[in-house]
Amino acid sequence: MTNTHPGKPGEREPLLGHNNNHTYSPGQGQEAHTHHGRLDNYFSEGLSDQVSPPTDNEAIRLAALQALPWYRRPSLYWLLPLVFMAAIVLGVSSGPQEQLTIKIICKNHFRNSDAPFDEDICKAPAVQAAGALALSRIRGLKYTSAVFTVGYITSQSDRIGRKSLIYLTLIPVMVTQLLILYMAHPSTTLGTWWLYADALFIGALGGGLLLDPGLNSYVADCTPREGRSLALGYVMVALAVGLIVGPILGGTLIELTGNLGTALEISLVTMTLLCIYTVILPESLPKRTTEELSTKIGGEMSFWEKFKTFIKSVLDPMLLFLPGRIDASSDVNVTPSKYTLLLLVAAYGCLQFAGNGLLTIFIPYTNLVFNWTSKENGYYYSFSGVSSFVVYVLIFPFLQAIYKRVFYKGSAQDAHPDEEHLLREKRRQGAATDLTFFIFGCSIYVIAYLIVPRFEVEPIIFISSFFRALASVSAPSFTSLLTSHVPIHQTGTALGGVCVMDTIIMSVSSLLFGWVFSKTATTMPSAIFLVSGSMAFIAVLIALYIWASYRRAK
Repeated sequence: MTNTHPGKPGEREPLLGHNNNHTYSPGQGQEAHTHHGRLDNYFSEGLSDQVSPPTDNEAIRLAALQALPWYRRPSLYWLLPLVFMAAIVLGVSSGPQEQLTIKIICKNHFRNSDAPFDEDICKAPAVQAAGALALSRIRGLKYTSAVFTVGYITSQSDRIGRKSLIYLTLIPVMVTQLLILYMAHPSTTLGTWWLYADALFIGALGGGLLLDPGLNSYVADCTPREGRSLALGYVMVALAVGLIVGPILGGTLIELTGNLGTALEISLVTMTLLCIYTVILPESLPKRTTEELSTKIGGEMSFWEKFKTFIKSVLDPMLLFLPGRIDASSDVNVTPSKYTLLLLVAAYGCLQFAGNGLLTIFIPYTNLVFNWTSKENGYYYSFSGVSSFVVYVLIFPFLQAIYKRVFYKGSAQDAHPDEEHLLREKRRQGAATDLTFFIFGCSIYVIAYLIVPRFEVEPIIFISSFFRALASVSAPSFTSLLTSHVPIHQTGTALGGVCVMDTIIMSVSSLLFGWVFSKTATTMPSAIFLVSGSMAFIAVLIALYIWASYRRAK
């Protein structure tokens, strides 16, 4: 599960019992400060002729959801327990699963050796490099096969609902963990080709990567535009708390039992319960009738037509970001300029390349450089969870409050008594805020990555983790910007396009970072952080270009 950033319900009882008027909604109910002309006015002037006429379409849709009985009404209150428990599973199983996989690869590496297998030999730099390379190839195969299915599956969620994406995340992960548990048993003689076969099979089911678009689509379905970026941050809090509890729980269980497999067994039980919970989770986008689907599909198709439709569904989510692909709709809160979406997704892609590539090699890197075990990995993941909790509970809301205080003054309603102008002003302010924090996050990522090769000591790994948690505010800001640029009926497709891009990036970055680490493990293992820092810097440049494009629009 990578990078999940859902949010809070919109026009219902807000999270933590606050009224919407008291949340830190970007630009909500405030007017542009006269000295804020540089950024906010670029949105104001650059988008004023492009923004679709404001309507109550979103309010009507949310009101229809609100009218449902509580047990059928989609809400963040339903989503939070799922995210929290999924985060615990991630915290409990991530480190042990990586350690067991490396152990399996190492055991297979020395299978034909006459000497008895000793786990200590797996700590040698050459063995760690070989393990990292094999791990990167396994992941590369999984993500490559997922490229051909993720777009199709996520686009189907626009018709059959978002819960399908949750199921197709949990079940493949359970299959992989069952296989690793079996292969890690001392008596098992299965070769590593089973790991490659599993990667191919899991990739065909979405690669376990569908939770992000599923949760983000769920939030977009039941959340209004105003305050969405911060609303996405609320679920990051649940994720952070789960990541605090998970590694501690997993580490305690492993210490008590002396068996890494215990963590995966607990994970399997928990995910089974999550599947049951998903059954009762209200669907945010109810299924259409069979007649509607038949009309949409257009009746029976030949095999060749079905094949062409499938290929089109693979490519369409990615092509959605090209100019002219967004449908004209009153659902669109901020209509993008010609290349805004393409550039925004490119910047986000650079950040994902940096983060996902590093994630592939992180455990082999810390095993080699700092001789970490699952215990130290647990401490690290817990610290990451604490950092995310502090960022999304304290720092992010504080920064947004300061931003609004500095750049917005008074009430937007006073400056724009007309409801149409008021709505446009809120949308411009929200877009300006989201882009500002996206640029901020990209910049912090550069610092987080580059300080590691400069000061390669254990404390720096934890400091870098905190900076990356702070930089992750770029993720909800990106999702908020993206979902504001597309109508609700294309939200699943758009987020599916991002997921397809993530999948391609994971495949390529896994192979690249694995290769780099295998070449530099004995000379400069931290070279992988230089690669990540370079990609984050490119993201900063692209984000600044987007900012400058609004200035030129003025």
